[in-house]
Amino acid sequence: MLIINNGLLAASDGHAYPLRTLAWSGAAIVDACPVQAQYGALLVLTADGALHGVDSDTGAHAELCHVELPALPHANGSCEPSLRLHAAADGAHAAVVVDGGQHGIVVETLSGAVTMHLDGGDYHAEQVPFSACFLRHAGRNVLVHRSAWNRLDVADAASGASLTERVFDEPKGDKSPGHYHNRFRGRIRPSPDGSRLLDDGWIWAPVGNMLAWSVADWLDANPWESEDGASMVKDTQRDDWNTPACWVGERHVALWGTGEWDFDEFEETGKGPGVRLFDATGQTAPAADARWPMALDEKLRVSELFCDGRRLYIAADTGTAVWDLATRAQLAGLPGFTPRFHDRGRASLVAVGPASIVELPLAWLDRA
Repeated sequence: MLIINNGLLAASDGHAYPLRTLAWSGAAIVDACPVQAQYGALLVLTADGALHGVDSDTGAHAELCHVELPALPHANGSCEPSLRLHAAADGAHAAVVVDGGQHGIVVETLSGAVTMHLDGGDYHAEQVPFSACFLRHAGRNVLVHRSAWNRLDVADAASGASLTERVFDEPKGDKSPGHYHNRFRGRIRPSPDGSRLLDDGWIWAPVGNMLAWSVADWLDANPWESEDGASMVKDTQRDDWNTPACWVGERHVALWGTGEWDFDEFEETGKGPGVRLFDATGQTAPAADARWPMALDEKLRVSELFCDGRRLYIAADTGTAVWDLATRAQLAGLPGFTPRFHDRGRASLVAVGPASIVELPLAWLDRA
């Protein structure tokens, strides 16, 4: 049983918001994921390779299995090598991958049986997180994963069977064959309902460039959808990649930074703190108010963005800024609280450290 400590976080709006801290003992926490499983609402990976199921309400937890952790490479790129845990929504399958690296595994959480060994290729793998996320499709857990520097595939998580079989013709000289492209695959973010995917990758110059496309079109109709399908939407280029971003509903995406690409100057202009919004379905043209400048420190080191449908959360190394989507006004600052993920099922933000898991229920912001 984990010890639960209830405390208060003094926010910049003058309110104090309740925090629930699960004090962890034993091997250090490496990462955690929200799940909706019989063993609890959290799946936790520890440094000894154990996966734990945790009941966030009671503190009850159980060690589910042990896995052999992939080795971390030496840091030599823009993505610091680290282990990342991904989990299916029902908690039955999990992937342990190396961000900034090449390898990973997929396991059954209750048995520890390895169902897949992942290899994303060694060509500049140090520049991006390992592309991976779970989806629910046709009644089963499937894993989207990088299988080469410029390729994504989808596999049945239980068997490892590929659902996107296709063969790339290799380029000859300066000519690229059909469907072939030179885009490096980056972090994958599914929309809240899992109907679309957002890929934060890069192309040579180098510059960053995000893509979004339909999951149903990819898995049910066209295995080439993730390369050049009709549902593909491309965002403008950016100076950098590994961009903090989140889905704002099922159609729109918020990207950190207000800059826009100037093709004449071949650089990003108008850069500053804030976000830029774009329609990831391609149904509408860029709006005049797509740029949302924010009165924040230009040197702020933002790690991630989250959205609960009403508010946008800017998670940085110093804390989290809360903004209202409708009015674009800042509602509060949460100093010292930097969430790792947004648990939609529990309507909370969750910070993860080596010896604790801290949860901020978002309902308290409605009462302020």
